[in-house]
Amino acid sequence: MKQKLKRLFSAYGFLLGTLYQTAPVMVIMTFVAAVLLGVIQTPLTLYVNSHIFNDGLLVAQGKMAFGQYSFLLVLFALTALLPPVVNDIFIGGYVQFRSLLILRSAFREKMLQKIKRMKYAHFEDEKSIEIIDKAYNRAENSARHMFPMYVTWTLSSMVGAAGVIVYLARVRWWLVLTVVIPWVLEIIQRVRDNYSVYDELESYWKQEHSYGILADFLRRREYLKDNKVFRLSEHLTETYRKRLNARNRQYEGFYFKHLKRVLLKQNITKIGVLFNILLLLYLFLQGQLDVGMFIALTLYIYQNVYNTLNGCAVFFAASGYHINFFEYYEKYLSLSEDDAGECTDEVPEKLSIEFKDVWFRYPNTERDILKGLTFRIEPGERISLVGENGEGKSTMIKLLLGLFVPDKGEILLNGKPLLSYSSEARSQMFGVVFQDFVKYDISFRENVQVGDISNHSEEAFREAVEKSGLTEVLAKLPNGADTLLGREFENGVDLSGGQWQRIAMARAFLGDKPALILDEPTSQLDPIAESDLYTEFAEMSAGRTTIFITHRLASTMITDRILVISEGRIAENGPHDQLVKTGGIYARMYEAQKQWYVKEEGQVTAV
Repeated sequence: MKQKLKRLFSAYGFLLGTLYQTAPVMVIMTFVAAVLLGVIQTPLTLYVNSHIFNDGLLVAQGKMAFGQYSFLLVLFALTALLPPVVNDIFIGGYVQFRSLLILRSAFREKMLQKIKRMKYAHFEDEKSIEIIDKAYNRAENSARHMFPMYVTWTLSSMVGAAGVIVYLARVRWWLVLTVVIPWVLEIIQRVRDNYSVYDELESYWKQEHSYGILADFLRRREYLKDNKVFRLSEHLTETYRKRLNARNRQYEGFYFKHLKRVLLKQNITKIGVLFNILLLLYLFLQGQLDVGMFIALTLYIYQNVYNTLNGCAVFFAASGYHINFFEYYEKYLSLSEDDAGECTDEVPEKLSIEFKDVWFRYPNTERDILKGLTFRIEPGERISLVGENGEGKSTMIKLLLGLFVPDKGEILLNGKPLLSYSSEARSQMFGVVFQDFVKYDISFRENVQVGDISNHSEEAFREAVEKSGLTEVLAKLPNGADTLLGREFENGVDLSGGQWQRIAMARAFLGDKPALILDEPTSQLDPIAESDLYTEFAEMSAGRTTIFITHRLASTMITDRILVISEGRIAENGPHDQLVKTGGIYARMYEAQKQWYVKEEGQVTAV
């Protein structure tokens, strides 16, 4: 309990501290408004309602002037009008909206800064993805519940509860007990049987996440064409509906499983309401309670008394659930980061690459992808890394780029450990064209500058465009390099698949990077286009350390050496002719694919 309270007050301290730093007047006025709500909704309302009836009778009997009574009517109107104004417009409207903006700015700023430092491995680890997802999508909503909702509800309820206890005690002291005891019994029942359907719902996060992905298939632009052509929309919608209904039936099962205890907890106070109204009626009939106070207390007990008492505990009872989500924000910020120790920012002009007995398996898996991977690439050497799908080629590149850290072994650049170079230096060492390169809905210039966001040189930009064969494409764009690409925004211009691939190549060529990597970006091309693209890339990468990653053999005859990866290690190493004569893995792959390629005058041509 002590630890829970510590977590509770720590979370509220952070929230209120963040808000007070930006909007101190708003925070103070929220507390004032909460106290005002408590006074209006209970003691003042009880006073006004009791006198409305009693004094109304006096006015009807001619014992009180209507001018004196009109003041009560004004108070009655105010007690009816002020709560929704304070609660709905000020607290639920202005305060909640502004608080959310302040907290969102505070949260997102730290989150975005964190992303730059976070280890890439977290984005391929399901547990980390759950933390990231809940931090982004639920922490803000939890913060909104905690303040202003729970703070104002608790404070106004405590003031209101104090007011009603005073009124009950003035009638009969034991009425306090008959009202409070049912509430205490219900609280004990809740604590003893601490079941929450929300906790059970959280066990379905994986399903919820998968439904979100399925929903994206229905609404995102890149899927719409296939959905229309193959008439998938109806099928996907029906699949989504069936899965969602199955999930809902599971939820209902949990609900009905615990329905008995839920009903018991709810009915204790309902019985208390009935019992206390009968007691008030008895006191009224005995002449021990005037009509005004009887009606006022009866209405309050029937409508509000247990809501008020429950409100006193909401700070502790309900906040705990939301703190679980709020803590995902803290868990997110505590995710491990790239080592920012003593690193050099120096970018060498030439680059050698060496893997020494590198072992690696992905987080939370049991299979080693790389099993003692060892090889060396000399500065300026062009290498083809080939192998079947799933052999670890792309994994090797992720390690080389520092996205993952080997479980064992080391990676050396020019004889120095990979991580002895800063992330900024590594980003300027490698020009990479990924298989799943991204099409950004930004300008043509910005799409190229993604390759080195700090490089604003017009000369470097023009050189990258020329090397990647985009000069003519650029010349035809309506606003030149400032033309917006993609279809997400108005006046955006979309490019062909091949043109987007060349933009990805231009990113790699931006700046004078000593190493270039082509990671199977041609896997969806036909052999002719694939062969042509590799040949162009090989010519443009002259003098730089170059790695071609492929399971097809379009690049192998135009590189200096071929590394064949199998079962997580280098199985064969040598030039094309030598490996063909060896009769091993590469020879079998080449035999299976040779109808696609022939060698003419030193060039690879598709047939």
